[in-house]
Amino acid sequence: MTLFYKPRQSNIVSKDGVKKWHPRLVKVGKVIDTQKVGELIAEKASLTPGDVHNVIRNLMSVLREQLLNSRTVRLDGLGSFTILANASGRGVNKADDVSASQIGALRVQFTPTSTRSPSTRGATRALFSGVEYQRWTGTEDAETPDEPVDPGTGGTGGTGGTGGAGEDPDDPNG
Repeated sequence: MTLFYKPRQSNIVSKDGVKKWHPRLVKVGKVIDTQKVGELIAEKASLTPGDVHNVIRNLMSVLREQLLNSRTVRLDGLGSFTILANASGRGVNKADDVSASQIGALRVQFTPTSTRSPSTRGATRALFSGVEYQRWTGTEDAETPDEPVDPGTGGTGGTGGTGGAGEDPDDPNG
């Protein structure tokens, strides 16, 4: 599995007065939609694409229902979903004054499953194990195959990681 990156210069000047360069992940090919995900899963399972689509629709419905009932949903091997409330700029001075009217927006936070190993420092995100990085040499709008890249091909510059290479250096939220 290869993630492509390209250089991107920060808009923010660093302490030493230089706008630093950072790797930014590049998305290639078409977006994989629910239909395609269902077809790909059906190829790996003894289910029809229709059965898989039904499960995906029901998963989304159950996920929504549980999140809106103030629950966190953990899918083993994938990660956890939880709902967060954003009340930016709507703080009050006393705890007794906090109310639902301060909530401006809701968002879902996804945290990939992590595993710990005595041989590694910290946690490894299960979704990111076995990742290789390769510098993007094509164009943004290049048409690429929908099939995944063979994990044994290409790749320069390390493996693993938590996906930090794709973080926007100017975005405080990553």
